[in-house]
Amino acid sequence: MVKIVNNRGQYKITLPKDLVESKGWNEQTRLRIVEDQDGNIILKEIEVKKDA
Repeated sequence: MVKIVNNRGQYKITLPKDLVESKGWNEQTRLRIVEDQDGNIILKEIEVKKDA
């Protein structure tokens, strides 16, 4: 279950632990929220480039 929380005008959602773990995400993972033509919400991981 996803929960929506209002935090001083900003909304936050919680993601199911099983989903986060299966995707290999953690606190440092950056996600982009995209809406497709049908109105579906898609989460896309943002690749963070590390300097060599």
